Amino acid sequence: MQVRWAPSLGALESTHEIAWGTNDYKSRYEPTCFFGLYDLRDYIALWRHKGKAFVLWAGSDILNFKNGFIFNDGKLKSLSKLLRGNWWVYPILKKAEHWVENSTEEKVLESLGIKVSGVCPSFLGNINKFKIKYKYKKIANVYLSASEGRQEEYGFGIVERIAKELPFIKFHLYGASWKTKNKNVIVHGRISKEQMNKEIENYQIGLRLNNFDGFSEILAKGVLMGHYVVGKVKHPLIPSYENELELILILNNLRKIKEPNFKARDWYIHNLNCFPWNERLI
Repeated sequence: MQVRWAPSLGALESTHEIAWGTNDYKSRYEPTCFFGLYDLRDYIALWRHKGKAFVLWAGSDILNFKNGFIFNDGKLKSLSKLLRGNWWVYPILKKAEHWVENSTEEKVLESLGIKVSGVCPSFLGNINKFKIKYKYKKIANVYLSASEGRQEEYGFGIVERIAKELPFIKFHLYGASWKTKNKNVIVHGRISKEQMNKEIENYQIGLRLNNFDGFSEILAKGVLMGHYVVGKVKHPLIPSYENELELILILNNLRKIKEPNFKARDWYIHNLNCFPWNERLI
């Protein structure tokens, strides 16, 4: 089985070779998972493919499809607008079996006329590497990460607003710069993946505050380490919230828990990466 990794995905925790035991995309005739359909490059690759095709949607690529930005490679959104929609990609998409990581993505795709074959969270890393590290602390440590230039999208602004209501929590912001007025908000900026993993293993709660998302590595690594995690998008056994007051109440309750999150960890150990292209399952 092969995987074609969309260029827009960038690097994740590890590789599909390690997580799924798959090979890089080389043959148009071999069964292939197309991971991410962000722009024209990805759709052309799927159109040219002759063998069995799966698509694992990654999150924001669904929004590109919904908004008609098929030419979105960072520069060509205006060309997408000129073509007025994505009607011309439907015949391409019909040749594939479509998979998503949560029910929110499923609802959006099916509202656009794309039948979803399966819903399953993914983690592109070595699951066995992440052991239970949770230890209760009176002052809980909460962590989240963002890409530079997308701090508001990833929830840094939300943390800035709620931090003063949660004096028994320290918030750790990773991946991007941020100017804070709160003493309990610590900005780490962009550091290596290895350093971040080492630091967060001693924390208690992970956050993923995007309004639309797949299954984030923050959530995956958090539950695997026995942490408690919270997301804006709904996932099994992971609390979600509707507004900032509800988020404050959830965090205030989670910070008091003294035992690791065994229930969520066990569920995700058995349900991550249950895909038909995952050679590790055979």
